[in-house]
Amino acid sequence: MNIFNPKILDASIRDVSLCLSDNQKADLLLYALSSLVYEGRSRIVFENAIQSCLQVTSLSPENTAKARILRARARLNTGSIFGAQEDLQAALVAEPDNPEATALLHKRSVNVEKLLAPKPIIKGQFSVEIWREIASLLPRRDLKTLLFVPNSLSRIASQLLFRKLDLHFSDFSDIAEEEADSWRTPLLSANIRDQSNRHAQRTADILTRVITDASFASVVRTLRIFSFRSDKDGWSSFQIGILSNALPKLINLRNAHITAPIDGTMPILQILQTSHPRLSGLTLQIPNGSLGLSTLTLQHLTHFAYEASYVPSSAGGSDPSSSASSESETLSEFLSQNRGTLRTLCIENPASTFPATSSISIRNLTHIGYMGQLPVTSSQLIPDLLTHGRQLECLNLTVLLDCALSPYFRSLSTSLPFLRHFTLCIAGSVSRQLNDRDLLPSIADFLRNRRDLKTLSLTVGGGEFVLRSTGFDASIWGVLPSLTSLLGLTITYPKDLAPGLGAWLIPRTVVSLTLDGFAAASLREPLIFLTQLRPGIPTGLLFITLADFPLPFPAQVVEVGFPMVRLIRMGNNYFTLEQWPKRRAVFHAREWFEWLGCEPGEAPDLQEFSLK
Repeated sequence: MNIFNPKILDASIRDVSLCLSDNQKADLLLYALSSLVYEGRSRIVFENAIQSCLQVTSLSPENTAKARILRARARLNTGSIFGAQEDLQAALVAEPDNPEATALLHKRSVNVEKLLAPKPIIKGQFSVEIWREIASLLPRRDLKTLLFVPNSLSRIASQLLFRKLDLHFSDFSDIAEEEADSWRTPLLSANIRDQSNRHAQRTADILTRVITDASFASVVRTLRIFSFRSDKDGWSSFQIGILSNALPKLINLRNAHITAPIDGTMPILQILQTSHPRLSGLTLQIPNGSLGLSTLTLQHLTHFAYEASYVPSSAGGSDPSSSASSESETLSEFLSQNRGTLRTLCIENPASTFPATSSISIRNLTHIGYMGQLPVTSSQLIPDLLTHGRQLECLNLTVLLDCALSPYFRSLSTSLPFLRHFTLCIAGSVSRQLNDRDLLPSIADFLRNRRDLKTLSLTVGGGEFVLRSTGFDASIWGVLPSLTSLLGLTITYPKDLAPGLGAWLIPRTVVSLTLDGFAAASLREPLIFLTQLRPGIPTGLLFITLADFPLPFPAQVVEVGFPMVRLIRMGNNYFTLEQWPKRRAVFHAREWFEWLGCEPGEAPDLQEFSLK
């Protein structure tokens, strides 16, 4: 027969359970409940079954823990967290070593802590604006390191770095041998030539990207162009052709620096005049003469720097003074176009005089730099600067002096209230008719107690005669202790000043120190001098420059006299652990000053633009 009664199975289960003890019945019931879904009507059945098991007085601890855990799991699945926690704790009371109850209770505690704990700060979730603000405070050397960070910082660092773009069309190795000793252009070895070739390839790659990538071109704010090669074999025409395509792409260009011969500079200026008529910063360095600027019509400059080199004319009968006067007039015409906008002005031309003060608004200028001649006919320049330069923060004068200036510094001793950086360098060749022995004492009194002064440079070249003619002696150093905020000091060391005393006159705040005049002082025992100087040197000194020191070994100078410094300069060479490469010293010195912490002691470089 194939007949089956479903009730027989229920009856069989009941009959079997009747033969079991209460503990065995509970074990059987718990096994069956593990297959029951805890929802709907079965939820009541589940709760009743568990409760009935727990009411068995003879129930074993193992089954008690099993029942509690089974109900705790069911309650956790439905969100009854506190009921589940009570069951798990009761299970551990019945069976303290139960691993399942311990694990579930720990998981429950972790979940609760996560819910109650404050939301953690996830690294790397700063906004781009915050990262940009942080990166903007870093030195360029650190920004270059950030390029390798797998983060949004890498892109931000790239944008900040390429705000200032250098293009090297040719380098020192392209200069003829007969020109190699002029204007910062030493002959370079073969390996430096190879390095120059690599930079030329880099320039080509950058220009290609500027032309093809508009987003990259829009980042550039400052462009520096270096080309030392004259127009041979059409080289100048080649670079002008490339720049005529690239410069218009730099839609956000604000500042331009050009170091190039005369025949390469004017075409670049003409392109800039057309593509960027509202250029705000322009610096020019001409290594082979001077440049006529009267044809330029840039009328929105706030920063202008011009450096020319004196090149004797080969034409017979030419009048150098007439040529200098003509150049000064053309420069005055150009400056008059920007009279209302200029804030920074730097003129460096040993063969010329300062342009007419009527072509500039001195009261608007904050930075003035001048290197050139100061004849008797230009003696009114200093009183004009002291009288009208109320906003001047930086006054940098390197002059061939031929007139008495001390009366002006005496009578206007309270002028320039915002002065922060002051430089007076008398570059030798002073007229034999000059006898202004009160010049340096009057300047010392002019500077005395200026507690906001950050950098000071007082140097006198030309030997013993010039020192006597200008009144430079040990008494001039007496002004130094009153300059309590001084960070950078450049000064001639007088032969009548004992090194043991001189070092203690230097303000304790100085981090950058330059000493010269040792040739005039005829220093015969340099090591003894350094030994006597060392006890009084400020402990916070970071950078020392010895312009004409008779000891040629940097390591010995540091060991004996300046063990605290990070950087030393002797002549035109820089040394940290080793001598700096020429390219670093010429093109990137300020960047390394910043990275080494020496920049606060350096006066502003008026050939450079501020990117802040």
